[in-house]
Amino acid sequence: MAENFNENNEDYVNSSVVEAVEVRSGADGFMIKMRDGKHLRCVHNNPQGGHLPDYAPHPAIVLKMEDGTGLLLPIIVLEMPSALLMAALHNVQIARPTMYQVVKNMIDKMGYTVKLVRVTKRVHEAYFAQLYLTKVGDETESVCFDLRPSDAINIAVRCKVPIQVNKYLAYSDGMRVIESGKLSTQSPASDGLLFTELDQPSGQHCLDTEEFNIVCDLNQAINQERYKDAADLRDKLGQFRAQRNLKKYT
Repeated sequence: MAENFNENNEDYVNSSVVEAVEVRSGADGFMIKMRDGKHLRCVHNNPQGGHLPDYAPHPAIVLKMEDGTGLLLPIIVLEMPSALLMAALHNVQIARPTMYQVVKNMIDKMGYTVKLVRVTKRVHEAYFAQLYLTKVGDETESVCFDLRPSDAINIAVRCKVPIQVNKYLAYSDGMRVIESGKLSTQSPASDGLLFTELDQPSGQHCLDTEEFNIVCDLNQAINQERYKDAADLRDKLGQFRAQRNLKKYT
């Protein structure tokens, strides 16, 4: 049971889902790749922060704090929850019910309603979340469940309820955007920094665009339940990233 449940708890801040594809860490900070192809270059709000232990790109769900700080909290997830979240955000209809839709229907049938979701803590590299339910007609009767953030956030989006983040997590693990734009081919003068894409194309092959297209094709295959194609695209994406990282360090 959720004792003394208060949805206006001052220890939590409301957040919204950012349409991000993946996040990677590097020597000069963090890079968040957006669904529209843009990249956000970020640094930790807390100089002592840093919970991404390597440089590899990871699928991620990114939450934006709505308290005026604009801090972003990336949560590393698997490809499937990330793809299903994007489908829910854009009201993409999937032929058969997903696990998240089944959970929502079960909650409705039991006479409860989803009240909100909270990202509560981080233990080592893993975040934890809670799903709060209240009894229809009697909000004093409430229960909560521990869930993975990826599952809790997917349910929250489908039920259109608030997603709250523990303020300590937001300020200790959150990231500040210091540059936004599209990646250009790196040159010695650029030193890897981001700048806005020129009006005219450079004519050079863009690895970011190629990777983003593979991710889009993968998400579309999942949404259309073409699971064999999705598996092939997942393998293709893994091979592409491995080869790209190999070129980067050789």
